[in-house]
Amino acid sequence: MKLLITEKENAARRIAEILSDGAASVDRRNGVTVYRWGNTRCMGLSGHVVGVDFPEEYSDWRDVEPVELIDADIVKSPTQENIVRTLRELAREADEAVIATDYDREGELIGKEAYELVREETDVPVSRVRFSSITDREVREAFADPDDIDFDLAAAGEARQTIDLVWGAALTRFLSLSARQLGEDFISVGRVQSPTLKLIVDREREIRAFEPDDYWELFADLASDGTSFEAQYFYDDDGSEAERVRDEDAATDAHERLQAAGSAEVTTVRRRTRTDTPPAPFDTTAFISAAGSLGHSAQRAMSIAEDLYTTGYITYPRTDNTVYPEDLDPEDLVSAFADTREFGDDAASLLGLDELAPTEGDDETTDHPPIHPTGEVPDRGDLTEDEWEVYELVVRRFFATVAEPATWAHLRVVAETDGCRL
Repeated sequence: MKLLITEKENAARRIAEILSDGAASVDRRNGVTVYRWGNTRCMGLSGHVVGVDFPEEYSDWRDVEPVELIDADIVKSPTQENIVRTLRELAREADEAVIATDYDREGELIGKEAYELVREETDVPVSRVRFSSITDREVREAFADPDDIDFDLAAAGEARQTIDLVWGAALTRFLSLSARQLGEDFISVGRVQSPTLKLIVDREREIRAFEPDDYWELFADLASDGTSFEAQYFYDDDGSEAERVRDEDAATDAHERLQAAGSAEVTTVRRRTRTDTPPAPFDTTAFISAAGSLGHSAQRAMSIAEDLYTTGYITYPRTDNTVYPEDLDPEDLVSAFADTREFGDDAASLLGLDELAPTEGDDETTDHPPIHPTGEVPDRGDLTEDEWEVYELVVRRFFATVAEPATWAHLRVVAETDGCRL
């Protein structure tokens, strides 16, 4: 029997659907979903199913000095008992195993953990497959050309895991004991959470220290040749144009003069154009920032993106890369949207250009491409409203990266009345 091991259950479902041509059936073992077709079984983990901790003799905070944790041994133990039990059982039945966890450092570590669990039961061959999107083509190509686990990359993940444990445990105990805050009131310290807390505290102090100033802004309704529009009052402030009036008397004086005016004379008309270059492809940071402008928290945006990845609609969402790979054909990918109601018009406009030349960012890596749609386009009804919003964000960012620069026409008109400029 051939055993396939993925990082999560939804990835197992998608991979089973692709490799079985939709023929996979579902078994339940120990409460864990296992997909079955022919002589193949496919199961998903739940991220890390093995955790790290110190031996039991280090558990008493009062008897163990925090500094002793730095050199203490670290032990591993299952954190998802049912999944580990199922993996062990299937490993004993397998003739070979294939690790198909996510293609990044953490995925390599999770794959190594699965490898070690398999090795505790059997010495069958274990291989590794990698893909950046769970599409039919990429999955089939990956399984047709398996590789080995990258133990060096997994060791980097283990180093992170060890530092998190030692740093967090030692400093948490030290500060809690020093402050005599134990039990439910202990002081939690972490490699990531503590610097993050410092940033939050600094920002909160800035907000509390801010002293607001009163100011006034004045607007006038103007009309010319039957067209109405709004104009804003501005004045000269030491050689610079200012729109916010800080002095109440000055604001009142300008307001009264504008109210009394029956007309204004146009004194300046200036036209100019501005060109905006297309944006760089999405890396994770830029994606989270853009999703935030739509009202999605970082955690929510990444959760949605990971779901879109496991269903095959976008590429892997954790990446530092801002350069598309050479084998990506922008025209083919844009063409996938040509017949869709939501993106068809924009796709047609792009396909009408002489050339689709993608932009490039400053960072290029070889593990994952920038975040972009895969070309497997969902029906809008297949996604929730939030999922569609994030998916559309990814699609339109990709479109923007292969589009021509945007040119904006800017018209500035200045009118004056009774010494007031608008």
